[in-house]
Amino acid sequence: LKSHAAAIASWAPSAAMARAASAAAGRDEAFEVYFVGEIDVGELFPGVAPGEGLCVDYAAYAGPNWLKIAKEEGFVGQTQTAYADAGGTHVFNHPIDFHFFATSLEDWPQLHIQVLKLDAVGRIETVSYGAASLPNLPGYLELVCRTWTPISASALDEARAAHAGGAPAPLLATRTEILANKMPEERTRMVTKSSGIVRIQLDTIFRNAAVHKINLPHR
Repeated sequence: LKSHAAAIASWAPSAAMARAASAAAGRDEAFEVYFVGEIDVGELFPGVAPGEGLCVDYAAYAGPNWLKIAKEEGFVGQTQTAYADAGGTHVFNHPIDFHFFATSLEDWPQLHIQVLKLDAVGRIETVSYGAASLPNLPGYLELVCRTWTPISASALDEARAAHAGGAPAPLLATRTEILANKMPEERTRMVTKSSGIVRIQLDTIFRNAAVHKINLPHR
């Protein structure tokens, strides 16, 4: 991880990169990143009864210096509803594919997720939220996204929810603002508890890294 951080910290965007990513004619020289893989499984989610399924609503988030090379719907989506196997694992195997041009490494892409539960009578409610930075080196990597659930600051409300069920406490800003840490004041006001994990398998491909003097550690 230290080598990953050093590779990013040592790089500054070049004028050539800015020109290449902003003009269609120069895109052959732009720095490109491809993330290809799948949302694999969900594990260790508490409070999911037999007959209840989980799905993952997701979005790829990146800062203003990252140009998405596809329609917006290619960067958001939802897995199918999966039911736990004998070991309590929810298998999604949902393909994801994100492609970016970049003029800066600031606000590196993240995957934002919201885990939803479908109960036995067809009701859908949020189970938890999570965010994971996408890999910052080329090659294969399995990401483990640890999720959390907002809870009420009131012990009475939480006791009522524990016995009667219901959705978690609401977010204090939009999902993107909270997960991308754009509203740190609101995030620090939230009371949360740990929930399950989502495993994501990704292959990452860099194009034109050497052109822009992005130094990658030797493997």
